[in-house]
Amino acid sequence: MSDSNAPPRKGGSASPFFDDAEGQTGFGLSQFEDSSQALDLDLRHPAPLPTTEDAMGRMGQAFLNARKLTEEEVVRIVQLQRKKRIRFGEAAIQLGLLTEEDVHDVLAQQFNYQTSAKHGQGSRKKISSRLLISHSPYSAEAEAIRRFRAEIRLRAGDQDQTCLVFALVSPNTLEGKSHLAASLALAFAQLNLKTLLIDANLRKPIQHQLFDLSNKTGLSTMLAGRTLPTLDLSDTINSHLNVITSGPKPPNPSEILTAPNLSELLDKFKTDAKVIVIDTPPTRVGADAQIIAPQAGNVVLVCRKDSTTADDLHKTYHDMETASARVLGSFFNTVPQKIAPVTSRLRQLLGRVNEPPQEKG
Repeated sequence: MSDSNAPPRKGGSASPFFDDAEGQTGFGLSQFEDSSQALDLDLRHPAPLPTTEDAMGRMGQAFLNARKLTEEEVVRIVQLQRKKRIRFGEAAIQLGLLTEEDVHDVLAQQFNYQTSAKHGQGSRKKISSRLLISHSPYSAEAEAIRRFRAEIRLRAGDQDQTCLVFALVSPNTLEGKSHLAASLALAFAQLNLKTLLIDANLRKPIQHQLFDLSNKTGLSTMLAGRTLPTLDLSDTINSHLNVITSGPKPPNPSEILTAPNLSELLDKFKTDAKVIVIDTPPTRVGADAQIIAPQAGNVVLVCRKDSTTADDLHKTYHDMETASARVLGSFFNTVPQKIAPVTSRLRQLLGRVNEPPQEKG
C-alpha cells in the first residue's frame, strides 16, 4: 500500500492512478486516442509507404496465413496503425477489412489468445456478453481489466512465480464483484496462464450463469466430500481457464468454508494452476468472506460509485486486515447499476483504502 504521507503521484504507467481524457482519475485511454501533434506532423510529412516486408509483422503475417487479408491490405492497416497509434486489429476493423470475429478467430488460433464468445470450437455454451474482455477485447472496459490485471501481478510480486491466489471482496450486493472476478479470470487466461475461477459465494452464486454452466456439483460438493477435488471435474472454458461453480447451496455456508477446509482444497489446485481467482459473498450478508480471505491469502476490494459508502469500504478493509489477509488494492467501479456494462466505463482506485476517512466538519 502507498504511504499516506507521500505526495500524490501524477498519472502514468507506473502509477496506480491514470488520467483519462476528461482529466479525471481513472483508467487512461491514451492508446485509443489520437495525438494531435503527431497527426499534424504526419500530414505535413507523410510517412513513406512501408514495404511489404516492413509491414509483415507478426500480426500481419498471421492474417495473411489465415487468408483473411492480402499484402496490400496489410500495408494499409499498418499505415493507419502507425498514424493513429492503435492496435493492428483495431485499425483493420476501422478500415472495414476485418470484423471483430475475424480478429478473435486469428488471435485464438495463431497466438492461443482466448477471446471467443463460446467455450470452444463447436460448443453451444456461451460466455455472457457482459464479459467484454472476452467479447470486445479492444474496448476501453477490456483495457481497464488488463491494466488492473497488471496492477495485481505487480503488487503480488514473486507470488505469481508459483501460484497467485486472491479473493474478490465487496461490502454489498450489486457492486460488480462477480463480473470483475470472471473478467479477471478470463484476462489471466489470455496470458496463457492456467487459471482457475472458484465461485465461493455459496449463498447467491452467479458464475454458472455468466459461463452458461450447470450448478449441480461444485465447490460445496467438493468441500462436503461428495465430489473429488480435482480440476478434471471442473468446467473447462478454454485451454487455460477452468471454473468451479458454487454447487448446491448448503445449509451451513460459513461452517463448510471454515479453515482448513478451503485452504486444503486450494493447496491441491495450486499444483495445476498458476492463478486462482475466488468470488465471495458480500461481507454484510455474513462472515463467509472473512473466513475465505485468510485462506486465499490475498484480497482485492470492490466498490461501486454512488453505492458503496466510505464507511462500508473502510470496515471491509479492516475486516480483511483483522483476518490477516493481504489487501492488494481496490477496484472502483463507476458502472451505474441500471446501465448496461457495454455502455459503461470502469475505473480503478488502488492503495487508498488504508487511509482514515475524512472527519466531517
